[in-house]
Amino acid sequence: MTDKKSQIEKFREAARELKTDQSDEAFEAVVNKIAHAPKLTNEQIKELVRQKRADTKR
Repeated sequence: MTDKKSQIEKFREAARELKTDQSDEAFEAVVNKIAHAPKLTNEQIKELVRQKRADTKR
């Protein structure tokens, strides 16, 4: 018998194995934060990368 799991179930299992998922509530909070994050323009993304590179060179 094959055990078919949804993508979210597989993700949650992997997160638990890595000990990154402390609770369903914490997981849902992170997912909601990501889902509601504003979309960035290509220029905004490029600027963030430039800033990150400048910070790491210090």
